[in-house]
Amino acid sequence: MRMGRARFMSPSPTCARRPMCRWLPRLLVAILILIPPLAPSAPQAQKEATGEITSKDVQPTFKLQAQRNVVVVRVVVRDAHGAAVENLRQEDFQLFDRGKQQTILSFSLEKPSLKAAAAPPPKAAEKPAPGEGEETDETSLPASTPSRFVGLYFDDVNTVFTNLAQARDAADRFLTKHVQPGDRVALYTSSGQKQLDFTDDVAKIHQALMELRERPIIGKDTSCGAIAPYQAYQIVDQNDSTAIAEAAEEIYNCNPCPPQVEAECRAAALTKVQSEATRSLTLAETQSNAALRGIESLVRRMTALPGQRSVVVISEGFLSQTLLFELSQISDRALRSGVIINAIDARGLYTDPTNDASQGAIANTMNAAYIGQKHLILMQGTERQTEGIESLALDTGGIFFHNSNDLDDGFRRVAAAPESYYVLTFSPQNLKLDGLFHPLRVKLPSYKALTVQARKGYFAPRKPEDAAAQEKEELQDAVYSQEETHELPIDVHTQFFMKNETDARLAVLTSIDVRLLHFRKEDNRNVDNLTFVAVVFDRDGNVVTGEQKALQLRLRDNSLERYQQTGITIRTMLDVHPGTYLVRAVVRDSESGQISGLNRTVEIPY
Repeated sequence: MRMGRARFMSPSPTCARRPMCRWLPRLLVAILILIPPLAPSAPQAQKEATGEITSKDVQPTFKLQAQRNVVVVRVVVRDAHGAAVENLRQEDFQLFDRGKQQTILSFSLEKPSLKAAAAPPPKAAEKPAPGEGEETDETSLPASTPSRFVGLYFDDVNTVFTNLAQARDAADRFLTKHVQPGDRVALYTSSGQKQLDFTDDVAKIHQALMELRERPIIGKDTSCGAIAPYQAYQIVDQNDSTAIAEAAEEIYNCNPCPPQVEAECRAAALTKVQSEATRSLTLAETQSNAALRGIESLVRRMTALPGQRSVVVISEGFLSQTLLFELSQISDRALRSGVIINAIDARGLYTDPTNDASQGAIANTMNAAYIGQKHLILMQGTERQTEGIESLALDTGGIFFHNSNDLDDGFRRVAAAPESYYVLTFSPQNLKLDGLFHPLRVKLPSYKALTVQARKGYFAPRKPEDAAAQEKEELQDAVYSQEETHELPIDVHTQFFMKNETDARLAVLTSIDVRLLHFRKEDNRNVDNLTFVAVVFDRDGNVVTGEQKALQLRLRDNSLERYQQTGITIRTMLDVHPGTYLVRAVVRDSESGQISGLNRTVEIPY
């Protein structure tokens, strides 16, 4: 048997910016060990398995989860008084994809408040003496584990300081009064500056809030004839003749020319509209992408956390009409990870943007018709500015608080988890990898008086341009997910022994039943690749350490028969300090594309 080393995959440039991924390049890699009882004897096993089992660095090539055609729909049902309804059954729901009724594959009623309740403490364990080989298995969750995680996400790129400060102060007042001992709060920003990871230290949260500032990536264009982002979207993406004509009128008036060449000047202004609109739209998308990347990063950060998890996005909104696919991907990730996204419109009570004297004239023209058109465009842009954060909230079962100056009430409402919601899944048939939008509709035919909140739709996956990168991303998602999956028959045990008073060695034993693997016959060998990952998280969900091992199986028939009787167990040895940890073990089978992930909690006493 040839043994080798496999390191945990290096993070992509995008991943490297995420707090959860910074640990990846620093991981130490241990030698893969097959547990001795799996073979008659070590020399004999090595002789028989030569060329049959090897371990080396590989790029994951498993099937993408999105291609498994499972769509998650979180549904909040309320009565006429706004109270959550909890007594519905699967047969009460009808789910439609593009108008066609779908078969509901799974159905559950979730109560976030119950998830937040702490489990009983683990049984007492005698601490082994330093250097002793006795190992103790701990699997129950200690009562001291945090029960609620709230991630505050301030969009300092797209929100002016006045509104940012009002929202900041409201958040500070709320947290000062309502943070409980089991709560952890984090502060993230779209600029990536002055962030604070999850903590229960209210003083640190207060300090981080007071350091919030407006940090736009690109300054606002106030030049004569500048095209606002929403009008630029109408021109470039919608080819709106009214928006084009109004922009051309302004550009012409900003560049006066002699009457005898007015026709030529107007033609030049019309030509310039496209280039100016494209520039404005590109700059707006840069700011919008900054906000979306930060939200996605925070959702990823929270997937591995225990208990109740919610994100609160505080923003004036941003241009999102050209980024609907990206928004859908974030919603889908949150739904699969059990994270609820809420949103607060930092603008407060809506006002007519044309009444703001600081913005100058509505349009650079005296033509009443064009002034009216510009007024309508500005109003439409104001109304649609928060569509992106609204969709994130409503699609994931959260609350969108808007059109109110009472931000204190807003934080009270969005920070509280919904009493209950239903989770439905279905598998669309013959789904094409075309990236097209599929509208969804959830109905309760027998309950006309109830209101239903659910995601409006989803985008079909696109054909991957870089399969290896997306496969690596999918494995990372499985590692960071808190949810247990059982696509492969695996079992996980944790053991530890104390090396000295301050250091411990933790063993993660991951076993897999070989009988249910999908081997491929090649040159009289049974071929398959298995990827084993073990990651240790601390009580606040931070990664402590972890390892990845790639096991290549090229088994002869007699060897396969033996391993079908014994299974295969991988031992991963990790160095940790005393404390309480969540251990996440993930196994992936290359031939079937199936992934299983199990969680174990271990408490190593001081």
